[in-house]
Amino acid sequence: MTPKPENWNSLSAAEKRTLRLDAWVRGDGIRFESDDAQAKYRERATRFRTALELGVPDRVPVAGLGGAFIYRRAGIPQKATMYDRWEEAGKAVVKFQKDFEPDSATATFMMSGASMELLGQTNMKWAGCGLPDDVQYQYVEQEYMKAGEYDRFLRDPSDYVTRAFLPRMYTGLEGLKKFPWCGADGIQIGTGFLGAFMDPEVQKAIDVMKKAAELSMVPLKISMETANTLLGMGYPRLFMGFGAAPFDVLGDTLRGTRGVMTDLYRCPGKVLEACERILEITKLPDIPMGEPPLIMMPLHKGDDSHISLKQFEKFYWPTFKQLMLNMIEEGLIPAPFAEGVYTQRLGHLTELPAKSVLWFFDRTDMHRAKDILGGHSPIMGNVPITLIATGTPDQVKACCKDLIDYVGKGGGYILCSGTQLDDAREETVRALIDFSKEYGVYK
Repeated sequence: MTPKPENWNSLSAAEKRTLRLDAWVRGDGIRFESDDAQAKYRERATRFRTALELGVPDRVPVAGLGGAFIYRRAGIPQKATMYDRWEEAGKAVVKFQKDFEPDSATATFMMSGASMELLGQTNMKWAGCGLPDDVQYQYVEQEYMKAGEYDRFLRDPSDYVTRAFLPRMYTGLEGLKKFPWCGADGIQIGTGFLGAFMDPEVQKAIDVMKKAAELSMVPLKISMETANTLLGMGYPRLFMGFGAAPFDVLGDTLRGTRGVMTDLYRCPGKVLEACERILEITKLPDIPMGEPPLIMMPLHKGDDSHISLKQFEKFYWPTFKQLMLNMIEEGLIPAPFAEGVYTQRLGHLTELPAKSVLWFFDRTDMHRAKDILGGHSPIMGNVPITLIATGTPDQVKACCKDLIDYVGKGGGYILCSGTQLDDAREETVRALIDFSKEYGVYK
């Protein structure tokens, strides 16, 4: 990878971003399988970069998303991708890439069901553990942080997460409740806190974490190897890091939907304090030069259906906006995945610097998004996954044509499905990619 220049901290955000994009387009650090693969990589990466910078590329880029469809077409049920057939799953991703040739590398994301079972993970169900063998994993929200615990969290978030949150989310880590507090008292008494590590329950929790980490490394290693194979074939990956809006960290993970929505009325001040505290302790992704500078940020509770526009403006947007500004200052490109509908929020998105954020829309009105964001921010999305699952190839083509004609006009657009390809069909996925690559050529 290319090192950052010595004067990095004195560069402007735009200069940092340019250097990151330059290294990404060059493919610094990638071992290409051939000179032709390297040339194709640079051609595809340039296509995406031009769209990101609101220019007009040779054609509309078509992004490749992962999902259960990729494994199912190879005869691999979801349970197998969680427990034992990771090598086959990796090969299925490579086969999908070769068969369909989207412009970007297909996302590869595999987990270890055995690791999650050992931890006693309670915020998810998955194939082989609570769900049928070929069903995608599902989140199960709970109030892991109780309504009266805001002050404890605000006082020491790390301690709260270690000794309260983790033991509640993972039944195998209940011993962390007895983990020593390493705050001011720990500093004063020197090594006296070490005695707590002799407790059998603490030792058990540590052993579980160690074993669970070892189990999780198996699919992670295969995922990374698969991703590197796709790079070597000449397909740039779009996203490297992940982030989340502070309100979503609070609502998704700590309080749950019901809890945080109630808190908006019961203790709004504490919600604001918590979001600001989460922003304060959030580290920016450390993205090496040569990797894509785009940071995927799945958004969950800020859409039109969860909270009102006034609540969005008060509770969700301020800390989310500041987090993105922090990323932008480091030359990174936030890429919020606006799940659900963000049509009512579009006006606020222009408050960020131009060309600084890629907005990936799920079900937002794309014509309206183009009307407001065109010339300001690049846009990505949003062929409905429902259409891909149940529609005809001609219907998919008609949808893609409309998106290319309207949203793609003048550049700044990346076409893809509204979300990952789970319940999809061969002929509709083929229609989406092949038609868009042929029709999306700029005249």
